[in-house]
Amino acid sequence: MTTETTTKAALRPLMAEDADTVAAIFYDGVLHGTAPHYSEEERQAWAGPRPDPERWRDRIGGAVGLMAEIDGEPVGYMTLVMPGCIDLAFVRPAHAGQGIGGALLEALTGIARAGGASELTADVSLAARPFFERHGFSVVREQTVVRRGVALPNVAMRKPLKDGAPQA
Repeated sequence: MTTETTTKAALRPLMAEDADTVAAIFYDGVLHGTAPHYSEEERQAWAGPRPDPERWRDRIGGAVGLMAEIDGEPVGYMTLVMPGCIDLAFVRPAHAGQGIGGALLEALTGIARAGGASELTADVSLAARPFFERHGFSVVREQTVVRRGVALPNVAMRKPLKDGAPQA
């Protein structure tokens, strides 16, 4: 069982101007953080040849997102497409297991609840699956997406949101 230590990260709204940082964290997370779960070919197909901030500007602009920072340094982000779909969830591998993802998820869960969501859903990588399971998500189905001609396995997950106290 993986344990998380808790590092206090400051959360702030994710802005379109964060596109360069979002691209860099994504690239780092995919190429390095998912290495135990995906081959080099799969990670290269997923990440692409280089970080592409323009690709992210529109994507994060259409979502509610939060950036986590430690001492002013961006270390992770998560986005929510209303009412309850977690779209992007990445933490720099050097900061994984420190509670940053959990803090982001807890905050976005509150936003989803306020927006009327009765559940959270997410399509998650094999690397992220244990994190989401620890936070109450269950697998709906295993699936495959194709990026740059390469099949990448992932899982569709969901978590019901019960009335009452916020759940992360």
